Amino acid sequence: MIRVFLVDDHDVIRAGLKQILEIDGDIHVTGEASRALDAIRQIEAQQPDVIFMDIRMPGMNGIEATRILREKFPNVKVILLTNFNDEEYVVEGLKAGASGFLLKNIAGEELYKAVHDVFQEKSVLHPEIASVVIREATRSRGGPEPTPRGPQEKLTVREYEILDMMSRGFANKEIGAGLHLSEHTVKSHVKTIFRKLGAKTRSEVVYKAFTGKLIFQKPGS
Repeated sequence: MIRVFLVDDHDVIRAGLKQILEIDGDIHVTGEASRALDAIRQIEAQQPDVIFMDIRMPGMNGIEATRILREKFPNVKVILLTNFNDEEYVVEGLKAGASGFLLKNIAGEELYKAVHDVFQEKSVLHPEIASVVIREATRSRGGPEPTPRGPQEKLTVREYEILDMMSRGFANKEIGAGLHLSEHTVKSHVKTIFRKLGAKTRSEVVYKAFTGKLIFQKPGS
């Protein structure tokens, strides 16, 4: 059973999300809150697996709440929800540690899939959101090359291969099967990739890959 917590200042939206999500027999909504601070307090006690977080709320916004939650509970997955696909929200949300970013007009089946995907360590971006990330990547690639900050930040060929599969949404077990590695070995490589890139979530790693902020140690380098 995947435990889900809902954070949105609109009662109707929370009720609608709960009704839709619980049609899936593997998902159970364990709690909800209308304010970010209330959510943080409840989540500390309930320890859900996945959180749906609205971005625009009175008081603390969803991005700042996501940042705090990811620091306090590294294993929790946060999916940011919004009616807006503003570029600033996308970039800041991914940097804050969100595992997914969806628009509120998402269909029910996509909603279930998003929960299962982030629970399985995959990243989830609504197509409109993904287009924003790609536009940002295009601009970033047109700018100056990132300055290397030390050999310890370079990715090995194997880490590059794993990063490529992570960017395409594969979970650790699937990456292991594709590269003929044990899941334990993949997890070890993923942990190293996170450390080298200074990232907290797979979504943030993917964002950095898209924007070209990576230094690869390729054959012969």
